[in-house]
Amino acid sequence: MSMPDHITPDHEFDDPLKTAIKAELDEVLDPCSCASNHPISILDLGLVEGIETNDGGRHVEVTLLLTSQLCTYFIDMNDEIIERVEALDPVEEVVVHQDTSGQVWTQERMSDEERKARRERFLQRMDDAGVTPYAERTS
Repeated sequence: MSMPDHITPDHEFDDPLKTAIKAELDEVLDPCSCASNHPISILDLGLVEGIETNDGGRHVEVTLLLTSQLCTYFIDMNDEIIERVEALDPVEEVVVHQDTSGQVWTQERMSDEERKARRERFLQRMDDAGVTPYAERTS
């Protein structure tokens, strides 16, 4: 299995500052998941495309690949990322970029744990509603 090209919860860095940044990003919750009462960190959701440090860690760039290019919560995530990462020593400046390369977010970017939990919630809602999955009805 090939390694994902984005930052995952189990991604390990040799750089202690990048490890600390990743830990802070794991605390940033996706606003839409909070609205659905199932909060997921931006790291577990697979939104963190990259972390770059420059000038001995004083300058940090975080790139996000959003679930939608029209996401209205980018500013909220941006502000929280800046607040959390700028609190780390020696960080002085944080810039958050939105990936506009044309790459599209898919659920495969989610952590395995969150993808399984999402599927279980879906199946439970179907069961609660008395709905039989289409595949089961047609076999």
